[in-house]
Amino acid sequence: QRGVLAREPVAAGRTRPPHSLRLTHRLLPRRSITMSDDIQNLKNFDAFDDADETTGDQSKVHIRVQQRNGRKCITTVQGLADDLDIKRICKAFKKNFQCNGAVTKDAELGEIIQLSGDQRTNVNDFLIDQEICNKGQVVIHGF
Repeated sequence: QRGVLAREPVAAGRTRPPHSLRLTHRLLPRRSITMSDDIQNLKNFDAFDDADETTGDQSKVHIRVQQRNGRKCITTVQGLADDLDIKRICKAFKKNFQCNGAVTKDAELGEIIQLSGDQRTNVNDFLIDQEICNKGQVVIHGF
């Protein structure tokens, strides 16, 4: 006769746990742990404290959608820094999003990228992934 958990035969009503379940003094060493004020990892520490997003250019990048006619719409991107190559960014948008695009110059607003279709989320993800601007700089408008 064998016990339910026992790997060894049951002898005269006595059950023995399997060898892997027996607890011996070798498996449970006695250690005394004392708490002290010298432990360094209990203090408050912010790992992102030095990574402040207020550094650098804080001009806003506006991404808007303009309705044309029916279901057609245009996505405009304005407020990109002057030192960036706007035509090259527009070319990357066109290639990645499979849409048409153009760069127009405005007297007040500077260079504006126009893309066909609703590309707001694509443009936002692209600008943040390529580190062209921070997440806090991008403002999405529309609908």
